Amino acid sequence: MNKNKETFKDALRKEFEQKELSEAQLSALQQLGNSNKTHVRLLSSLAAALLLCTSLIIFTGWSQDYQRIAAEIAYNHNSQMQMEVKSDVFDDIQHYLNRLDFSLIASEQLPANVWRIIGGRYCSIDGKIAAQLKVENRENGEVYTLYQAKLPEMLASDKELDSIVVDGVEVKLWKEKGLLLGLAK
Repeated sequence: MNKNKETFKDALRKEFEQKELSEAQLSALQQLGNSNKTHVRLLSSLAAALLLCTSLIIFTGWSQDYQRIAAEIAYNHNSQMQMEVKSDVFDDIQHYLNRLDFSLIASEQLPANVWRIIGGRYCSIDGKIAAQLKVENRENGEVYTLYQAKLPEMLASDKELDSIVVDGVEVKLWKEKGLLLGLAK
C-alpha cells in the first residue's frame, strides 16, 4: 500500500511538471494581482483621508468650544465678584449653593494639604449654573478661582483638557467625576 501512494504521488508530480502557463495566461494572472493591489491602495488612501478630515472637523469644533469656555472662565475670574458664602468647609458651601444640580467635589488635582477653600458663589459656564470657588494655595499664599460645572456634552469626549491663557488669565481645564473643573489664576 505504501508503494501505491508513492507511485500515485510520482504520477501526480510528473503530470503537473508537464503543465505550464502560456505567456498570455501568466501575464493575465500578474495583471489581476496588480489590479487588486491598486484597488487596495486606493481604498486605503481614501480611508486615511476620510479619517484625517473627520478628525480635523471634530478637533476644530472641540477646540473652539474649549476656548470659548476658557474665555468665559477668564472673564468671570477677572470680574472679581464677592463670595456669597465664606467658609473653608465644602459642606457649608454646598449647603449654601443648593440650586446647583450637582454636588461639589474636592478635586484630586487640588489636595487639601496644599489647597484651602475660602468661599464660593454662583456663576454660569456655557449658559448653565455653576460654582465659582475661591481657593488658596497654602504653599505660596496665592488665591485662585476654581470653577465646577456639569460637563457640557460637547466636551464629553475622552480628549484630555489642558491650560490656555485668555486675557492674561491662565485657565487650566480638566474633567473629574463627571464635572468640568477650571482653575484660573
